[in-house]
Amino acid sequence: MAKSSSKAKKTLLKMLKNSFSGLTQCEEVDLKAAYRLPDKKVRVPLRDYPFQLNLHPDGKALHLYPERRLASEKSGRRRDYILFDPEVYYTRISGFYRLQDGDRITLGSADPQQRLFLNLPKDLPARKLSISNDDGELVFKSHVSNPRSCIAPLLKDKKVNRIVHWRRKKVQRLRRIYGGPLRRLGEKEALALIRQVNTIMEKEAHRPPDRKGRPGGLVTIPRKKQTFILGDLHAKPDNLLTILTQNAFLEALEEERACFVILGDAVHNEEEGQYDEMENSLLIMDLIFRLKCRFPRQLFYLRGNHDSFSPDIAKGGIPQGLLWEKTLIKERGKAYRNEMERFYGLLPYVACSDSFIACHAAPPVTTVTREQIVNIRDNPKLVKELTSNRMMRPGRPTGYTKGDIKRFRKALGLPSHTPLIVGHTPMSNDDTLWERVGDIDDHYIVYASDRHWVGVMAQIGDRMYPLLYPAEPVGALIDALTD
Repeated sequence: MAKSSSKAKKTLLKMLKNSFSGLTQCEEVDLKAAYRLPDKKVRVPLRDYPFQLNLHPDGKALHLYPERRLASEKSGRRRDYILFDPEVYYTRISGFYRLQDGDRITLGSADPQQRLFLNLPKDLPARKLSISNDDGELVFKSHVSNPRSCIAPLLKDKKVNRIVHWRRKKVQRLRRIYGGPLRRLGEKEALALIRQVNTIMEKEAHRPPDRKGRPGGLVTIPRKKQTFILGDLHAKPDNLLTILTQNAFLEALEEERACFVILGDAVHNEEEGQYDEMENSLLIMDLIFRLKCRFPRQLFYLRGNHDSFSPDIAKGGIPQGLLWEKTLIKERGKAYRNEMERFYGLLPYVACSDSFIACHAAPPVTTVTREQIVNIRDNPKLVKELTSNRMMRPGRPTGYTKGDIKRFRKALGLPSHTPLIVGHTPMSNDDTLWERVGDIDDHYIVYASDRHWVGVMAQIGDRMYPLLYPAEPVGALIDALTD
């Protein structure tokens, strides 16, 4: 959105004043045109502008922002808003609420997730205030008498576009991490990069050693690290970059406060008609390798079934595993192909902390111990179960069940409510994240190769929560920047 002229701002303020006709101004809030909400519905006709909401009695401030794309400072055809706590949103991995057209949220202390995401005071009424999105116009309704909460538009230019500008700065930092535009690396540069990664992998952090002293198959995330988890990317570098420009994920990595887990299968395009496209597979692995070098003790890539040259890896009749191997040899030489195979052999299979368990595909259907997971290189059957199995269904009698998840938690010494997060099996073709998979509490599938949305599981407090973000062409924005 271009800078607002003085005349335009006066027009907006006049519209706001008319819509709040009869309401008293809110002297407690240091913002122009702040109004006290009554105990009746109030419709705000302004679109494309953020608002501040101050909740009585302590004046807790929340922000409502139109959800704009990086490439534009206008919200476009969608009329979505996000609701968040501005005190933490820009600095810590935190939760938020998205209000799409027709959505409604009722704020109050009765919801523990709201208290966590928005840092609402405990003495707030159980049902304080509802906010609805009616085709981009916000409707506020108090559920208490004498509500004394206040609302004000954020009309200053630095406030109007704050989120977009904040995310664009992260685009610049991602360009520096990659070393410039998202071009395909040359043979020598790519070989040097993957060798650097494999050197890190040989002594990768937070992996108890196996019997031979090598990093084992289990990553144990330190208790003090917040974790966010991304599923199968399948040659979608923009989806990876989208996540790193959202929330405070990149800031948390840069400040060594977080760990980032990718559930394998970053390669092999899953779009119909593009199963043989390998260019983006090369690019996304280069990007992941750059991130691994930048965050060697915080980024962890778990092995998936597509992380292989196996002839069994195929889609639509295309032998993607063999084609991937052929592409690496053609584009980067046999030495690079061998280093990629070495990388696959060095990968862990399971990550866990006090807050979650994660693997690519499934929990084991056989009884295992923590020691067996650490020593997984001696157990090809366990490898296959963790990377290739799916939930039991009619016609799939060897799939996993609720009981297998329970045993997996027990094997890792974790409580029965610990979330199990996997990828591998999207439950539909038009989504990115599924909760209570198979009607099993605390079981999630996250799949990050959807064209429209990217789902991520993020630790907020001591629990994991699903968050969704619109997929955006971040790579093109990185390429458009100049050094």
